Amino acid sequence: MADKDKADDTYAAEDFSKYLPDSAKKDQPSQKWQLHQSGEPSRVNQCFQRIKTGAMLGGALGGSVGFLYGTYAAIAYRHILYIPITVVQAGFGFGLFLACGMVIRCDELPTANRRLTVNFRDD
Repeated sequence: MADKDKADDTYAAEDFSKYLPDSAKKDQPSQKWQLHQSGEPSRVNQCFQRIKTGAMLGGALGGSVGFLYGTYAAIAYRHILYIPITVVQAGFGFGLFLACGMVIRCDELPTANRRLTVNFRDD
């Protein structure tokens, strides 16, 4: 009975490839994204990504701390504009300091390159 339903179903028998553009009907080569010749991102790219991540984390942390303090200040001083002001100020401050901390860490060599060699001698 299922085969009979498929034969009667004009939607299943329809060829929808006629609605595709000509460029979609041809086989297209897959794109290969390569950031660096060895396949790894360059050191500058890694450093920039670290700085960006530090700034975003600092901004999120500072914004949440600023929201808590701004809410307290808005209730205590009865002024609602303390909330967005403290969120922006604390978010920018924390983000700036965490981004600067990541700049300092970009100068360090990765820990994978530091190897501890121990020579054991059997005497």
